Amino acid sequence: MSKKRHPHLVLLPLLAATAFAGTPVAPVTDKFEKGFDIAELFNVADAKYVGSFGMDFENSDGELDTHAFQFSAIVSKPIDLFDSWKLIPQVSYEAMLLSTDGPVPSLLVGDEDLHEIELALYFLRMKDTSPWIYGAWLNTELATDFQGISGDDVFIDVVGAVAYQFNPRLIAGIGVGAMNVTGDMEIFPGPGFFWQPTDETLVALYGPIFRATHHVTPKWTVGLEVRPNGGLWNLDTNMGSVNLDYTNYRAGLTSSHNLTGDLWLSYGGGMTFGGTLNVTTTDGSEIFQNQLDDLESGFYGFVSLDLKSW
Repeated sequence: MSKKRHPHLVLLPLLAATAFAGTPVAPVTDKFEKGFDIAELFNVADAKYVGSFGMDFENSDGELDTHAFQFSAIVSKPIDLFDSWKLIPQVSYEAMLLSTDGPVPSLLVGDEDLHEIELALYFLRMKDTSPWIYGAWLNTELATDFQGISGDDVFIDVVGAVAYQFNPRLIAGIGVGAMNVTGDMEIFPGPGFFWQPTDETLVALYGPIFRATHHVTPKWTVGLEVRPNGGLWNLDTNMGSVNLDYTNYRAGLTSSHNLTGDLWLSYGGGMTFGGTLNVTTTDGSEIFQNQLDDLESGFYGFVSLDLKSW
């Protein structure tokens, strides 16, 4: 089964690990900090709610709303391994509540409470004497409705990436990921870059995630983002073990405000687009594609508490 939400991760492990392993984010002061700092795009811990609403099925009269409650945390400082390699472990949890309204034709899709628990291991190699950065990522997740746990509920992804720092304000690279290596594996490449044209502005692309942020003041940041959303979960049904694959993209505006120290409040909203919902067998056959499949555009909003450094 193709894990459609994961291609955006193929360069994220390297770039995120670079941020986590580098100099911690400086405490907020009354003036802007100078220099290149990609760490501001990443959090060592966060708790977030994302709601997506009003997404009609193109092949039926039904409508889908989703509510995602997410938590993630880097569980330790970078761990030294060998030859300048570092290990950074991260854990995350997401509860995804799918709510359908109207005559949804598939008997397997209704109001679903879905769960995802992940352990991600970031590996990073970077030296002060070299502009090259190397990284890898191993992600193991349990994605399930908790109606029954088996090997079908476990998904494993592996990624490798390389980047080059061209100057103090530009890092660019490429990654390749093998998604769902224990099932219907797919390979995805993904480019990425971080560019800081001014001390207050940062523009980033990693796979299909695009983010642009601007510091209005040292304690207030506004931004624009386009990113994937959704997931893949295994369900136990009277038809046996099947996967529920929900994905879309969201594009909108964001605003972040420093509360105290390294704690920030972020919120934003916009439109969803490019959405799909399918029930598939574990070998990737979409058994209700002619009834479910494409979702029309809707709207979304999110609110998050973000911790930038421990």
